[in-house]
Amino acid sequence: MIALKKITHQNLCECIYDIETTEEQKGFVDSNVESLAEAYASITNGGFATPYAVYNDDIMIGFVMYTFFDRADAVDISDPQTAPESYKSSPCYYIWRILIDRNQQGKGYGKQAIAKIIDEIKTMPYGKADRIYTSWAPDNIASKMLFESFGFVETGEVDGSLEEGDYEIVVRLDI
Repeated sequence: MIALKKITHQNLCECIYDIETTEEQKGFVDSNVESLAEAYASITNGGFATPYAVYNDDIMIGFVMYTFFDRADAVDISDPQTAPESYKSSPCYYIWRILIDRNQQGKGYGKQAIAKIIDEIKTMPYGKADRIYTSWAPDNIASKMLFESFGFVETGEVDGSLEEGDYEIVVRLDI
């Protein structure tokens, strides 16, 4: 059974060193080290970040993280200059990371982890919001299929720079 557990001193090294993507996916998701550093920077600067290790029974199999934007300048994951307006228009949640270990993919664990995150977000742990956002690289078909299976739809916005080719497609789920 899938469970989300807080990152602690006891599981930190396992999360950082043992949970990895496939070679093909390395361009789609940042490392867990970078994700945890971003969570720290967010939290220590008045933002919100909730990182979890994903477990199947007692075995760590992945990492997920979400955040909450409660004001226009609370864009933790983007350059405020290139962040989509929808992130800044009203309070919203954002699924920031999902990484299932390369040896555990294809077993439905990512879908179960996202379902748990969505259920937690619906309790409004940081404040009321009526939507959840996430984004994916244009050629990340696995993420596209995963999030579309929950009803996420493209907003027509991108996060990043189209001109430089460094962007992600922004999607939304109304809750």
